[in-house]
Amino acid sequence: MTRPLLEGIRVLDFTQFQQGPSATVLMSDLGAEVIKVERLKVGDPSRHVGARADGFSQYFHTHHRGKRSIAVDLRSDEGRGLIHELVKRVDVVTENFKPGVMNRLGLGWKELKALNPRLVYASASGFGPKGPRANATSWASVAGAAGGGMWPNGVRGENGVKPYGNVAAPDPDQTGGMIFAFAIASGLVARERTGEGQLVQTSLYGSQIWGRAPAINAIANGNIVPSARNMPISNMFTLQAQGSDGDWLFVGYITDRWVPMCRALEREDLVTDDRFATLADRNANLEELRGEVATTIATRPTAEWPSRFDAEEVPSTLIQDYPMIARDEQAAANEYIVQYEDERFGTLMTVGSPIRANGVQGRVNGLGPELGQDTDDLLEEIGCAPEAIARLREAGVVG
Repeated sequence: MTRPLLEGIRVLDFTQFQQGPSATVLMSDLGAEVIKVERLKVGDPSRHVGARADGFSQYFHTHHRGKRSIAVDLRSDEGRGLIHELVKRVDVVTENFKPGVMNRLGLGWKELKALNPRLVYASASGFGPKGPRANATSWASVAGAAGGGMWPNGVRGENGVKPYGNVAAPDPDQTGGMIFAFAIASGLVARERTGEGQLVQTSLYGSQIWGRAPAINAIANGNIVPSARNMPISNMFTLQAQGSDGDWLFVGYITDRWVPMCRALEREDLVTDDRFATLADRNANLEELRGEVATTIATRPTAEWPSRFDAEEVPSTLIQDYPMIARDEQAAANEYIVQYEDERFGTLMTVGSPIRANGVQGRVNGLGPELGQDTDDLLEEIGCAPEAIARLREAGVVG
C-alpha cells in the first residue's frame, strides 16, 4: 500500500480560524499527525462558527478534520512546560497569532529552537514580519483590500463615492493557507538536507500580492495604465454569456484560439469578418465581438457548450455556484468532493484534498477533534502518570 507523503511528520499547531488551519489540514490529509493546541473550555473560536442545532460546525471541521486536540493553559508555567515537552517530539510548530504573542508566552522561535534544534517553526502574520505594519492586527478581508482583492471588483464610481466590491470570502485565507503549507513543506525539505531547524514566515498580505503578480508587475513596470479591470495581456479574450436555459457560461483564453473558438461556435463567418480580421481589430471591436459570441451561445442550453469548446481546445466552463460544485461529477471523480459517515452527524459531504500522490488522493480521516480529546494520551507520551494528569486537570492547567 502506498505510504502517505507526510506519514511520520508531527505538527504542533497553534493556528486559529482559517489561514493557518487550512494549511495544516492539507498536511493532515497527506498523513501528518497534527496536534491542535487549544484554549481550555472554549477551544478554537471557529468551533462555534455557523454551528447547527446538533452542534456540527462545518467551518471548524473543514479545517480541522483528522487532527488531535490538547487543551492547555498557555499562560501558566506548568502549561508551557507541558508544551515544551511536546515541542521536543514534533517536527513542526505553526502559529498565526498577532505578532509578539508567541514570544510573550515563551514559545517563540529562539526558545523552541533551543529545545528542538531540528524544529521547523512556521509563522503566518497579517502584513509580514518587517515594515511599519508588521505588528498590525489583520484578517482575511483586510489583507484582500490591502493586496488588491477589492480593486478589480469595482471602481469607486460616480464622484468617487461608490464603495469597492468586497473580497470573495475564502480567497485571502485559502490562498494564504496554500502559501503557508508550501513554506512549511519547504522548511521540512531544507531541514532534511541540512539537519538544521528552519524559521519560515508568510503573511496574508504577501500571499495576496503574490496571487496578483502578473497584473501588479505589468502596472509597476509601466506596461498598462493602472485601471481596475484592465487586463495586462492584450491577447486575452473573456466572455460571460447565458445559454438558452438561462445558465451562465464563461469562455476565456490567453493564447490565440480565435479560429478554433469560431469553429466551436459554428461561426466561421466571424473569421472572415473585417471587424475581427486581426488581433488588433478584435481588440478594437471587442464589445461587438462579445455580442456576436453571446448571441450564438444563447441558441443552445449552456451545458452543451463546454464539450464543444473542449473539442477545439478552447477553455470554457459553466459558471458554477456552490451547490453546483457540490454535485459536480468532475469534482466527485477526483475526490475533490467526498462523502463519509459519522456516528454523531450521519452522512456528510466535504471538500477533499486537492493533492494526489502516487495515484492516491489525500484522505479525509474523520471530523475535527473534540476539544481536548487527546490531552491525556499526549500527556502520557511526555511521561505524565495518570495521577499527575488528574492533578493538572483539577488545577485547571489542562482540559
